[in-house]
Amino acid sequence: MADISIKVEDLCKIYKLYDKPTDRIKEALSLSKKTYYREHYALKNVSFSVNKGETVGIIGVNGAGKSTLLKIITGVLTPTSGSIEINGKISALLELGAGFNMDYTGIENIYLNGTMMGFSKSEVDKKLDDILRFADIGDFIDQPVKTYSSGMFVRLAFAVAINIDPDILIVDEALSVGDVFFQAKCYKKIKELTGKSTVLIVSHDLNALTKFCKRIILMSEGKKVFDGDPNEAIARYFKLKQGSVKKKKDTGIFAAENFSEYRVPAAKDYSGKMDVVIEKYFYSVDDEPFAEQCRKNDEFKISMVVNSAIDIEDTIVGFQIRDKYGNEVFGQTSLTSDTDRYSILQGRNVINFSFDWPEIREGDYFITLGIGNGTDVLNQVEECWINNAIHITASTGGKTIFGIFNQNMKTFEISKTD
Repeated sequence: MADISIKVEDLCKIYKLYDKPTDRIKEALSLSKKTYYREHYALKNVSFSVNKGETVGIIGVNGAGKSTLLKIITGVLTPTSGSIEINGKISALLELGAGFNMDYTGIENIYLNGTMMGFSKSEVDKKLDDILRFADIGDFIDQPVKTYSSGMFVRLAFAVAINIDPDILIVDEALSVGDVFFQAKCYKKIKELTGKSTVLIVSHDLNALTKFCKRIILMSEGKKVFDGDPNEAIARYFKLKQGSVKKKKDTGIFAAENFSEYRVPAAKDYSGKMDVVIEKYFYSVDDEPFAEQCRKNDEFKISMVVNSAIDIEDTIVGFQIRDKYGNEVFGQTSLTSDTDRYSILQGRNVINFSFDWPEIREGDYFITLGIGNGTDVLNQVEECWINNAIHITASTGGKTIFGIFNQNMKTFEISKTD
């Protein structure tokens, strides 16, 4: 046990759910001891251990039990059953504001948190300069934290949590509030702790977790469903997020019987002349419908059901990829690709095309889909665009690419349907 920082065995957390507030009173006054609640397992028979110096990630869809687990480990919540063994001093960054007095100044909260973690005033004094340097919030350190922005708040909270040299550091999604530069500084500090402190981190930044964690625990509906290799954990996570949508075995163009699975764009996302309207669309990545992650050379297939008020002889179909900052990264149209030319007939048509995902840096990207009309780049009409229709996360990417480049369509066809 000397090498284990955290040991969790058969942990359960049950909440009593009542349909109406009055049911609590009825239950309390019932002479027959009748119960009026339903049991909800926030955690069910969860067991694992974390060795000293290990960095472990925890992922799962909303409601999986991640935050409940961390709160029990840190002592904020009491388990219904099961046991927890902690070896070392814990520093935790849970919900924004946890452990802070909103009326105290930043300096006062540093000492308050230090005391709560078991440090004396003289010990906090030795760490104060490091904390202030890391938080970098200037004169606001002498102001009440209730006046802080969420970004300033998390800067101070993380600076306190990580600069007191904890035996165990626990972080629950708090870093998502900070700006990208502060996040980079935090992850650098976490990397420095590797091998010295035990780190348990919940985050939706899957790319970051694969860099810092040699192991990831996947939670679903209060249960631990996987514990091991980060890439395998993330692959299983995306399968869980797909829910009832099943992966199709065929690799051909999407058939009409799948139209019920297509997504309908929001009205605010449309732009263009609108003589042709994209009514709904479908996409897959390597034949996985509505995938949320892609890698270099994955095949993107996109299908759109369009309703045209006119016949269009020279149809242009295109896509454009932007990063999360709105920068155009790559794109292509059927006009500039080495593909056949097609016409759209009045009424409903199905448009299918595909392309391979190129080698670009990891991160979040948004795909805009569009239809145009014309014979050359300078003389074309934008009929219908769905802005940022698809959100995709590129993982295990390669080079950082600046500027705009083209990625040729592999396949392109239009067929009539009604």
